[in-house]
Amino acid sequence: MTNILFHCDNIEAMKYLIDSGFENKIDLIYIDPPFLTRDKYFLRTHGRQKLAFDDTFRGKNPLKIYLASMYPRLQNIRHLLSPSGSLFIHMDWHMVHYIKVIMDELFGYSNFRNEIVIKRGRRKNLLYQFKSMDRMHIANDSLLWYSKDNSAKFPLPMKENTVDSKWMGFWSNVNRPTMRYSLLGHMPERGQWKWTRSRAMKAVKNYKLYECYFSEVPLEKYWVETGKKLEFIRKRDEVKYAEYWIPPKNKTVLDNVWLDVESYGYSTGYETEKHEQLLERIIGQFSYPKALVADFFCGSGTSLVAAARLARNWIGCDSSPQAIHVAQKRLFNTRYKLIRLTS
Repeated sequence: MTNILFHCDNIEAMKYLIDSGFENKIDLIYIDPPFLTRDKYFLRTHGRQKLAFDDTFRGKNPLKIYLASMYPRLQNIRHLLSPSGSLFIHMDWHMVHYIKVIMDELFGYSNFRNEIVIKRGRRKNLLYQFKSMDRMHIANDSLLWYSKDNSAKFPLPMKENTVDSKWMGFWSNVNRPTMRYSLLGHMPERGQWKWTRSRAMKAVKNYKLYECYFSEVPLEKYWVETGKKLEFIRKRDEVKYAEYWIPPKNKTVLDNVWLDVESYGYSTGYETEKHEQLLERIIGQFSYPKALVADFFCGSGTSLVAAARLARNWIGCDSSPQAIHVAQKRLFNTRYKLIRLTS
């Protein structure tokens, strides 16, 4: 697969791709479209600035103009996304709710996976200088995650995180009578145990063996020396229910609050540059090596840099000459094809 960078309106790029046989072929699409902030954004380098793009959407009804612009682009994205693929739309508070309504119409409400909250980054809270306010400081952006097929499943997304081992209660208040049985002298009248009877009994036996013959060795060390596979359940006199041991972890499953990564990067002078760590998480966790990744509002090219680093094939597009200039500088050691299209 040849990496492709389009310099044109992304409507033209998507039509080109559909006509070239890319329908249903793109495994992951990330877009960071305009937010209708009514501002202009610049490329600032060496003490000078050049207009990168205008997010004002001038007219009698800017909201209507903006949504009319986004609707056909999201339609084309749906055509290009593979049935097992993911679409991530990066928005801020201005338009996220409007875009979600459109997405629910185009992709189906059942294909909405999550709204993911991301920390904005180096944004100073200037409210301290005022005695009153008309709105709170905005500290987050949002990612809307959609699939094309509601039967699609995805690997567990993980992040690095050190979690110590601990004992936790083995009883749950979820009421499943089939998961109630006598365990270490106790039969719950309501709720359930967390594991099946056979699994729990094996874990009880494992702990009794440890307690009888190896208790001078810390349990965590014993678990490591026995291959990191044993499970343990115990009962303490002062505690009503049995407890099970949770081993230490160096990774945890991601939830939808990503406060450990930032939305924005500051390496190129391009005002809306996104953080490489954010794009590496999205691409790395929700696509496979050699997958095809696309960004049709690629701006400074962060998504393309991340895709190349993670051994994905990529397609990028932007209509701004400043964006293409910055993206090409960042991709200087990456092989790709540059395509310029005109209406």
